[in-house]
Amino acid sequence: MKKIESIFHLARFHFLIPGFMLYLFGYLLAIISGVEYDLAKFVLGYLIFGTAHLSVSFSNDYFDKDADKNSTKTAFSGGSKVLVEHPELEGLALKLAVILLCASIITNTFFTIAYAYSFGFFIFGFSGGLLGWFYTAPPLKLAYRGLGELFATLAVGFLMPGMGYIVASGTVGPLFQAFIIPLCCYGFFFIITVELPDFESDTLNNKKNLVVKFGRNTGKLISLIASIIGTSFIVKLLYSDIIGNFIDLTPIVILSFIPLIASIYCLFLNDNNRRLLARQVMINIFSIILFLFLTDAILIFLSL
Repeated sequence: MKKIESIFHLARFHFLIPGFMLYLFGYLLAIISGVEYDLAKFVLGYLIFGTAHLSVSFSNDYFDKDADKNSTKTAFSGGSKVLVEHPELEGLALKLAVILLCASIITNTFFTIAYAYSFGFFIFGFSGGLLGWFYTAPPLKLAYRGLGELFATLAVGFLMPGMGYIVASGTVGPLFQAFIIPLCCYGFFFIITVELPDFESDTLNNKKNLVVKFGRNTGKLISLIASIIGTSFIVKLLYSDIIGNFIDLTPIVILSFIPLIASIYCLFLNDNNRRLLARQVMINIFSIILFLFLTDAILIFLSL
């Protein structure tokens, strides 16, 4: 039972929540643009994405285990610490990561054939899982080579919601394209946030990221700028003819100020206080989750 409990903590299932919301966001945009709802497609598509996403929890903890020895653990950063406390589970963690990634590839193959989607769809789903693996895995080790922010930005802004949209429609339509830049900005805001508590451990382990390079204060300023740009782009969409033909964007524009307010508040928190730093991470992450949850709720209402 203790082993099962450790594996459960290692999986960090709460990471799947924002991922699912982004997938649902993309899927709902496709429905609003005129694509017919298909429950089987929705579920199978999420299995492709969800198994690959869950695989990242195990692979990241495995390949990041040395860095996590000195990290500050929060709900969304610093690793699970399971492999630090139970190194005997390292082999199992790696096996689970590989099994989940293979399950994603198999489901992707079945989906592509069953729905006669293009090979490009298969590559899209496959590349997302592969990038998640190489976020910390050698030889690429993206997070250690200054490319972690780029991957996280693309994952949140394009890969995750894009998977939902393409699963529903088979293509990338104009309604989704309009949201790529603001979502990428929020993805950048997210990754800088989770890097803040790990400044010391990332420095010790030679990770090359923006917070290590410029420090926490500059990192908080960068996250604020990213949220300002993201909100500004959503406000700009309010005057777009493309969006106006499908939905009234006013409620989503209002919701886009949630991450912005959080980043402004956190700019003034004392980052030398560990407790306040952990609170800062939770406020920022919760602001993104709240934005996604309420936006999805609005899109569900509009799609009925």
